[in-house]
Amino acid sequence: MKRYKLAEVALLVLLLVASVLPVGCVVCKTDEQYTGIADVTLQGIQCGRMTREQLVARLGEPAEQHLTDDGTEILKYKCTKKKDNAFVLFPIVVVKDDKKTEYTVAFEVRDGVVRRYWKET
Repeated sequence: MKRYKLAEVALLVLLLVASVLPVGCVVCKTDEQYTGIADVTLQGIQCGRMTREQLVARLGEPAEQHLTDDGTEILKYKCTKKKDNAFVLFPIVVVKDDKKTEYTVAFEVRDGVVRRYWKET
């Protein structure tokens, strides 16, 4: 009779562990880092009115500068967006999803005035 009772208790414990294990503990974590020019700042750039000096005062020195044959200057600013996601279903499943997006914002300056800008991926 004791063997039967021991097997019954062991089965009950096993069922309890099996039912709790899949539920576990769920943890989601997202970490975002951004370096570069914010969209709000870009919206404040007035093409045709803002000078090169005003642009550099607002954004800082560009990462790259190019001078074309016709005297147009291209100023380039590097931007990076990094997003780290982690999903953990304790104690078994761990999923990591890290994404890094890099792009450049370029400004065309002619005769000392910002004419236009665009994003390059």
